[in-house]
Amino acid sequence: MLELVIGAIILSVFFSIMGPMLHWIQISKRTNERHLAAMQELSSKMERLSAIPSSDLNDEYLQSLAVSESTRTLLPDAELTASLTPGEQQMQRLSLAISWTNAAGRPVEPKRLTAWFPLEPKGGTE
Repeated sequence: MLELVIGAIILSVFFSIMGPMLHWIQISKRTNERHLAAMQELSSKMERLSAIPSSDLNDEYLQSLAVSESTRTLLPDAELTASLTPGEQQMQRLSLAISWTNAAGRPVEPKRLTAWFPLEPKGGTE
């Protein structure tokens, strides 16, 4: 009888620990999926922007960028921001950032991706 009581106590402790742990694992998995989706979105946008001539990259074009529908399903309130900054040695810096709020309604630290692109000479090629 004593062994049965001890076994029941051990099982109840095990199940009381497993519930919160499985819940934490599920939350962690969802968080990782959201971060991965954000980074994939940024990578995809940056790859598309790298194919555009630098003369076409302007503030109006960058402001027109939006989050894709597939990313919007995981991050419904995601916002994509882009900035273009002229740099040194005929280069310009393109920075993309995506931000969203978590399930608790708190803003998550934005994911960022930055790339350097060459500036095209003014006046074009002759």
